[in-house]
Amino acid sequence: TSSPGTTPAARSASASASVPVEATTPPAEPVACPEPGDLTTAAEVLADRLPDQALLEIWQRRMVERGPRFTGSPALAAWHDFLAEELASYGLSVERDPMSLEWWHHHDYSLTLIVDGVETPIPVASFYPYSGYTADGGVVGPLADAGAGLPQDFLLGDFSNKVVIYEEDQLPLTLALLYSTTSYVHDPDNTMTPATPYRRASVSFLTPQEQTSVGLARTAGAIAAIVSYDASAENAAGQYTPFLTNPADSQGLPTLYVDRATGDQLKAAIADGAQVRLELLVERDPDAETDIVIATLPGTNPDEVMLFNTHTDGTSASQENGTLGILALARYFASLPQQCRQRTMTFVMMPGHFHNGFGGDTAGFINRYPELIGRSVASLTMEHLGQPEWLDDEQGFHPSGEYEPGVWYGTDNVVQALMTAAVQAEDLRRVFVNRPIGVIYFGVGSPLNAAGVPNASYITGPNMMLSFAENQHVEKVDYARMAAEIRSAARIATAMDATSTEVLCAGVRSQSPTTPSGCFP
Repeated sequence: TSSPGTTPAARSASASASVPVEATTPPAEPVACPEPGDLTTAAEVLADRLPDQALLEIWQRRMVERGPRFTGSPALAAWHDFLAEELASYGLSVERDPMSLEWWHHHDYSLTLIVDGVETPIPVASFYPYSGYTADGGVVGPLADAGAGLPQDFLLGDFSNKVVIYEEDQLPLTLALLYSTTSYVHDPDNTMTPATPYRRASVSFLTPQEQTSVGLARTAGAIAAIVSYDASAENAAGQYTPFLTNPADSQGLPTLYVDRATGDQLKAAIADGAQVRLELLVERDPDAETDIVIATLPGTNPDEVMLFNTHTDGTSASQENGTLGILALARYFASLPQQCRQRTMTFVMMPGHFHNGFGGDTAGFINRYPELIGRSVASLTMEHLGQPEWLDDEQGFHPSGEYEPGVWYGTDNVVQALMTAAVQAEDLRRVFVNRPIGVIYFGVGSPLNAAGVPNASYITGPNMMLSFAENQHVEKVDYARMAAEIRSAARIATAMDATSTEVLCAGVRSQSPTTPSGCFP
């Protein structure tokens, strides 16, 4: 099987520009600023100033057609080029801050079952990122069952010089995970309860099999590993998980995923003395580059900043089309007169979500730009937009006919009311408005909240969130839903920008008392 994406050798010369992109004239200005609303009435949104569904689809397909945007890849560099050019065309001042990293292109992988000298190709769902690699032709060894890949399983047998197979079950979650911190749920059709199943491939990175099992197998002497993934073939295909990895994390044990039915077939062959040939080929680029795209739009108060952020690297149509939301908001606010913006607006699109080798995405940005964080008194984040719900159950992998549950997470203060008002105004169904657990929550907005910057952060977690299969699942995107999510974000941003610093900062907590933010100078 070949992995999508271009090779390091095809790297674009424009992978990271160190000079600002020239800005062009902003769009024509409207007569009046949007009404800011209040704690019970959502801010006004000038919907005709936002991209329509047709333009959102054009942007989405342009992102996908570049291929999966692995961190450090030419595909990601090309996407950054597009984002920077668009932002500059709206009149924003654009910077590109380059960073160096090592990137591996996992370009080919295969699995062959060998019984009585007869080799039979076995379908492979995906590869375990940065687990390890083989030479051409792969490695060959006896197949050995390591149960669930837990420490006790590796104490029960001899795995030296063998290819181990172990099972990874999806976490048996329900929507109680989201109900536990909610302050409001917009579900007028009563489609959800805390008992509603919430089994998602998107959270597989939290399983012990993706935390420790590869290292345990390597310590036990295995030469390669196969993960029997608890999913149908359609859902398992192309899952890039765990995504928080990098070359320095490699255990030196090449590891592939198969769907559960294929895993059962392999395990049944162990009794026949089966061997397997496992091949995972990578092209290593130790001198890769990527960059942060930062765009600035002046407001009436240059001493205070409202941040808009998401990450740019991703493997699917949803991961990360939050860039489309941030791009749409930049276009929207740039079309308004400067007096409509109380604060300077800074739009940050950063890689590092799929490569934890340089400090993370938002956390890395916070550490890299302390002066900017020190002036930031509000922030808004968007991830995984326009997602219908697809379930993987006894019926196979199929649409449920509902939208994927979404969450507006945010700071536990006035931000909760502003998010609630926007969700109600847009009738954004199957959406939670949630408080943090302490100061953290899911998504790349959480580090801003933890750093003492008031934050509103939208996120969904569909099954196909990490999958590069089926043209990155771009045909599943719902652009009416995406447009409504972006309108809700425009309302929240307008309301936050119009809210006084004193009110925005009331009740804000910080995990970093020594790191200044606009609320903790």
